This record gives sequence, C-alpha cells and structure tokens, in this order.
Amino acid sequence: MVWTFVAVLTGIVAIGAGLLILQLIWTRRRLDLFRCKIRLIDGWLPGYASTWPKLATRAVWEHDVLIVYRGVGVVRVEGLAVACARGTVRTLARREVSRLGRHPVALDLVLDCGPRIEVAVPASAQSQLCGPYLVAEVQADRGSKNSR
Repeated sequence: MVWTFVAVLTGIVAIGAGLLILQLIWTRRRLDLFRCKIRLIDGWLPGYASTWPKLATRAVWEHDVLIVYRGVGVVRVEGLAVACARGTVRTLARREVSRLGRHPVALDLVLDCGPRIEVAVPASAQSQLCGPYLVAEVQADRGSKNSR
C-alpha cells in the first residue's frame, strides 16, 4: 500500500516537472518575448514596487496589453492593459538598473486602471518595448546624433 502511494506521488511529481520544463522551453523560444524589468512610478499595483526588481521577467505585446511572464518557472502570467505611453524611450544609466546590458532603455506607460509603470529593456529590444506605441521610439531617435 505504501509503495503504491510512493509510486503514484513520484509519477505526479515527474509529470509536474516535465510540464514545468515544457513551459520554460515554450516561453524562451517565443521570438516576440523580450526581457524586461518593471517598476511602479505612480499609484498602486499589487506585486510591483517602486524600485527595480533584481530579476528580469519576460513580456510580449498583444494589441495594447503587455503580457508579463513572472515567477520561478515563468508560470505566473499577468496582463497589464496600457492606456498610453508617456514621453519617449530614454536611455538609463547602467548603474540605475542592472542585468539589462550596457545601455538599457526605458519607457513610461500609463495603465488603464490608473498607475504609471516604467519598463526597462536591453537596448537591443527597444523596438519590442515600444510595441503599439511606435511614436515613442521614433521621437526618441529623432534627437539623437546617429539619426541623420
């Protein structure tokens, strides 16, 4: 009886681990996902702080909703409905946000429910960060020296 219970429990754990590994592989291989860090600028949003998190998450745009994959094993999925982008893409100091490369960039977003968040990404993911708010990227490039 005990051995049957142990065998069933081992099988359940193995299936759960297999599904977790498949979820990790699936989220890592999606081409439209980008690494990011999200912090709260104004207002209140459960699960987000006003400081940059230590670990990066992954996100993807679906229309005007930023879908964020968070947590160990990327099993927590949240949709952040965005009302508009505030300002343009700006370059952050490397010491301001860590583990996003040498020249991370950020964009302020206003959510439909009121709070303002700032999303930081590596410079290579700038166009993915802008998503449906392409004007924020175009205006940021307009004033740079390399845009001639």
